[in-house]
Amino acid sequence: MMNTNNASRTAEHHFRKVIPGSIDTVRQRLCDVLEDFGYIVLSENPLQARRPAKHNMITANVLEYDTQLTIALKSLSPASTVATFDYSVTYIFANSERLALEREADAIIALATAPMKQSVCPACDTENAGGVRFCRACGTPIARSKLPAELEVMRLMAGGSAAQVEVSWGVVLALLTPLIALPMILLGKPKLVAVGWLLLAIGELLAALYLLWGSRRLYRTLNANQPAQPEAPLEELKAVSATERNLLPQPPASVTEGTTELIEPQPLSTSAKPAKTTGALD
Repeated sequence: MMNTNNASRTAEHHFRKVIPGSIDTVRQRLCDVLEDFGYIVLSENPLQARRPAKHNMITANVLEYDTQLTIALKSLSPASTVATFDYSVTYIFANSERLALEREADAIIALATAPMKQSVCPACDTENAGGVRFCRACGTPIARSKLPAELEVMRLMAGGSAAQVEVSWGVVLALLTPLIALPMILLGKPKLVAVGWLLLAIGELLAALYLLWGSRRLYRTLNANQPAQPEAPLEELKAVSATERNLLPQPPASVTEGTTELIEPQPLSTSAKPAKTTGALD
């Protein structure tokens, strides 16, 4: 659902999600997790948060707009809570951007409901219970051991939706500009013909820029977490040339030859007396 206010020029989108846990527990954990997504929690009851814009409208995706989020909680049972996410952003250009907001809500819920495990501080080896981000003993930041898959889905959806919007703008400009400029060029007066050519050049240039930017964003979104290339074997990293191979010493023909060369020959002693020989016994 999208509504536009004349005063603030904002677009709204709201939906519901069911979160396991009591209403108080869900509220507390959502407040803690929202800070990880760049939100500033303004109030806890009702739960309201705001995220300032990170980039301008041309280069940002829907998760980087100036956003106001209100989460209304209602208890279904002692073990489940229904949450109504009400997003208010600057613009919503396509349905894919609404889906990106819903994927962010899924990531928030997944991180809030992740099991709390003990984490060991890498600096002082203190065990910290719960999903803490800083060591309670020394304050060292503690990285999460494993992030939920919903975060990657959120990132892909946000980048893909922004790329779709940019490519769509490029296609519209590429098709609309000739429809406006060609009648001016073919049927207009000389001054109007010059204006038509200028309009055609500017429109097609903008269309090409939008298409190029959208393609680049889509490529970067899909290849952001590519695994590193495996290291090449040592013999492939540095191949021995023929000249270097000739400078190497020749290997011994056998193990015996290679080891006996290391033994220096001992000179014969000149003072040694010949051994006595005994004649035949009479």
